[in-house]
Amino acid sequence: MTEEAVPPVVEPVASTTAPATVAGSVAGSVADPVEDERPYLAEVFGLAKKLDGTWPLFARSLDPATDPARLRGRYRSAAVSTARWSIRRRNVDGYVSLLALLLMFAVACTVLVTIFSVDSWQELGSAVGGLVVFFGIVAWAENRRHRLLFRFLINPLVNVVGFGCFPVALYGRYASGPASAIDLAGRWWMPIVQSIGVFCVGLILAWAPVQGAMRLWDRESPTFPAEPLFEHLTTILARTEPDRRGQLPPKARQEILTLLAKVAVLLRAGIPAAARGGTSLTRAVVRARAIEASKAVADLQLWIALPSPTSHDDFRTRIAELTRTILTAEYDRLPIREATPEATRRTWHARALEAARTLIIALVPLAVLLLVHRLGLTLPSPFDDGALIAALAWAVVLLLGLLDPNFPVHLAAVRDLTSLNPFTRAAEKKPGRRLSP
Repeated sequence: MTEEAVPPVVEPVASTTAPATVAGSVAGSVADPVEDERPYLAEVFGLAKKLDGTWPLFARSLDPATDPARLRGRYRSAAVSTARWSIRRRNVDGYVSLLALLLMFAVACTVLVTIFSVDSWQELGSAVGGLVVFFGIVAWAENRRHRLLFRFLINPLVNVVGFGCFPVALYGRYASGPASAIDLAGRWWMPIVQSIGVFCVGLILAWAPVQGAMRLWDRESPTFPAEPLFEHLTTILARTEPDRRGQLPPKARQEILTLLAKVAVLLRAGIPAAARGGTSLTRAVVRARAIEASKAVADLQLWIALPSPTSHDDFRTRIAELTRTILTAEYDRLPIREATPEATRRTWHARALEAARTLIIALVPLAVLLLVHRLGLTLPSPFDDGALIAALAWAVVLLLGLLDPNFPVHLAAVRDLTSLNPFTRAAEKKPGRRLSP
């Protein structure tokens, strides 16, 4: 596309008119902000101005037949609403993360005192000192991730040591043989190993619920995920500017690939959530359309990973068209996957890789239990049976989902039918009474 195709209404946000318009859109909803709301409004204005600054890139990649004057106001409004959504979600994420970290710290201290019996002052001092030194090394290594030695050697070594301390601590605590394993519990360095292992595993266990809660919050939204999609797509447009050699920088290429994966996930999960309440046929059609659009966006990663002479221009055009679909709410214009032989081959390769990965994930808990028993580690009476049942249930659910792609749909249908049972409703209303068979 040539520069003559850009209409004269396209103006950079650095001009004197666009920021004022964005400021008017942000401040227009709050007539007289109080003192406590001014930092929030300033943050919203800053992010909205940044998002609105991608308008020239968006307008330059549009079809020449498109009238950008009609989209300019919607683009500015989308920038403001996206800024509000992003800051609100960031605050919620921060509060949930802080609560999870506090809960993790309390649980970790309780585990160290009750299960591992770290109760003397000497053991407590060793545990705290070793923990401080270890996390100091972690922070030192993280600040040097840009170096190849730290990225491929030091950081993996720190992760292996950190998460390897937990099984060593469990083995030393519950091992019933041989004698060398039983003597591990009395070593002076065992409190250090226990504290490092418990806190590293605790961080993972605290991070997983936070991510799950935020994804559930995004997934259960009854509306189309226009705000996060707009934020990701405008960021992709801003990162597609080539350098002086006409190529994308490696960091920008990596960020674009990550954002495309996020856009694909949002399309796959957000569109069916917006169709909740319709008939089963409607939900099935919408779900299939969402999967098709998600795969079409995921295929664009190949245009960035293996570029051709025209792939960057075509890629920007595709992103601009998807952004236009989000702005106009014409969701029937979502992208459709191109049925090429190469895409079909990639589909089979992706399916085989996905099946192998699902199978490995399904069998990991059972393999861990088998390894634990072979090492002579015995858990207390209620926990050994519970761990075996949980591992078997985990494997069965994942294998059923692998064999039947519509297993989540069937499971949801069974849950809906169960909710229609009058006996189930009576039991939910009166949990204290038990129905006789």
